[in-house]
Amino acid sequence: MLPSLAITTVTSPQDYHLISALENRVFYNDPFSIVAFGPERDSLANIEARARSFASQPSAEGESAVVVKAVLAEGDGETIVGAAQWRFVVGREREGVAGVSAGAGEDGNPEKKEEAIGKLEEGDEAEKKDAWGIGANVKFCEDVFLVADEHMIRSTQGRDYAKLATLIVAPENQRQGIGSQLLEAGLKEVDRLGLQCVLASSKEGLGLYKRFGFVEFEKMRLRLWEYEGGEGFEGDDHVIMWRPGMGKGEGR
Repeated sequence: MLPSLAITTVTSPQDYHLISALENRVFYNDPFSIVAFGPERDSLANIEARARSFASQPSAEGESAVVVKAVLAEGDGETIVGAAQWRFVVGREREGVAGVSAGAGEDGNPEKKEEAIGKLEEGDEAEKKDAWGIGANVKFCEDVFLVADEHMIRSTQGRDYAKLATLIVAPENQRQGIGSQLLEAGLKEVDRLGLQCVLASSKEGLGLYKRFGFVEFEKMRLRLWEYEGGEGFEGDDHVIMWRPGMGKGEGR
């Protein structure tokens, strides 16, 4: 670990805003981000909405989320140079949802998924359109994120799991081991709980995650040029990865 680097849990609303802005800066010029979130992706409204998302907790019973930050001390101040968001889903086995199919809702109940879809279809169209952010490409986001979630759920085979939802490092601080330290710190808690872990990776991140025990579960090949805003781009890979439980309660 860098001598002046500290990894701590985020609690401050200001920190959530700074992490949202950092995430936007990290991915702003990435073709995937350009297609998914559109030309307004760096608007203040979108950054504030993303900050609220980081600060919120899942509503489903047995689910929780935590955001951690990597902070580098600089003189009398400090700078957030990286962050990770983890989600935990527990209690599924006690509720008898082992063996759920990818087509079921995350709690293993297909009826609840259909009910949720119905509510979304009945909702305000403007709100539905902005669910991924103002100006986002709804079709692309649904084709990628919803399908990726189904693959991740399928990989867990109905058992409790953790999900690495976000891992970012400031461009000027990359290749200093900060991403590895954020990942290692989070996996210590995952292993303490004895949970398997899932994530979605770009092709650039595969090497890092494989070093920590993740294996490829499903590779989604994205035809960026087929979507609005993706004209002229090549294809991209969105790889679903899985890691078995390795600590206390292994096998959950």
